[in-house]
Amino acid sequence: MTAELAAALPAAVLVIGIAIGAVAATATQVGLEQSAGAAARAAGRGDDPALYSDGAALRVESQGELVCAVLRRDVLGGALTLTARSCAHGGGR
Repeated sequence: MTAELAAALPAAVLVIGIAIGAVAATATQVGLEQSAGAAARAAGRGDDPALYSDGAALRVESQGELVCAVLRRDVLGGALTLTARSCAHGGGR
């Protein structure tokens, strides 16, 4: 019994670590999507969208009447890059 537990324990720890990392990355993606929406709306109003980027790399694009905010953030020690994009009407400019 002890030998089987010793052999299985590293795999179980690895699976739990991967699951925790996936949950953390998912939570970060949700926050990034919300920040992208707020940044796009701010850019559409003519405000500074960087105030809403929450520390992520921000790029603002104009596409006709739309203003789009693209946020990028590295997570899990740089192993994964998350990207969120949101667009808003640029009529407030």
